[in-house]
Amino acid sequence: MMSETNGVKPHTTVTVSTDPTVSQSLEIRLNIGYFRTWPGIIKLIQLSIGIICMALSSPAKAVGLAREPKYGLGHNHWFLFVVVTCFIITLIWTFYYLLQIREFIKIKLPFTFLWVELVYTTVATAFYVIAFIVLLSGFGGCAHFRMYDCDARIAAGVFAIFNSIAYGIGAWLVYQVYNATPPELQ
Repeated sequence: MMSETNGVKPHTTVTVSTDPTVSQSLEIRLNIGYFRTWPGIIKLIQLSIGIICMALSSPAKAVGLAREPKYGLGHNHWFLFVVVTCFIITLIWTFYYLLQIREFIKIKLPFTFLWVELVYTTVATAFYVIAFIVLLSGFGGCAHFRMYDCDARIAAGVFAIFNSIAYGIGAWLVYQVYNATPPELQ
């Protein structure tokens, strides 16, 4: 017959051994020093001006007087698409540098993150130039109406000019770092 414990031993011993030579750090180290360099300062400027552009051009709606045709809706949608997309990707790059993610990625990738950042910043510069041209061409004619919506959209376009300059400077700085860094360290 079986014992009263249904065939289970009353005591089980588990031995765990650790290797003291292997150490994994679970701490989060923030790289605040990056934001004291010119590329870090430019990223913070891009984010700040991006917030201003989003605030001035939102919500996306058509503008015009009651008896006249409304216009500018497509212009505003394109502008907001570019601004919000660039803002989100720049925010991801900001966290990439803040959290030092490059040190934790041990996989050999067919590209370098510095090259991806260079391509992104260059493309973002071009899209910002196109976006402010589209927005100002769509809302430039309504400035004589003295409507708040038109004034805010025109101000958003002007701030987008400043942000496209910031993205251009950022692309140039990333290009300088890319050329100065040996391929094995990128």
